[in-house]
Amino acid sequence: MIPSYAVKHDTSVMILEKEEEKLSPRILELRKKIHDSNYLDDAVQRIAFVISQKLIDNPEELMLRETED
Repeated sequence: MIPSYAVKHDTSVMILEKEEEKLSPRILELRKKIHDSNYLDDAVQRIAFVISQKLIDNPEELMLRETED
């Protein structure tokens, strides 16, 4: 008897493979990159750099604002 988790996994893999046929090459490339720890580390560093620069250049731009209900 096949364990239920194996059946679910196989089904989800089949669905993902069918979906991949419809996706653009750019999306497929990004899907691979998100599993690369070096890519993710670099992306976080770039985001931190941009936010830091904005804080230095215009700190009011990133201030939290109260919203009216």
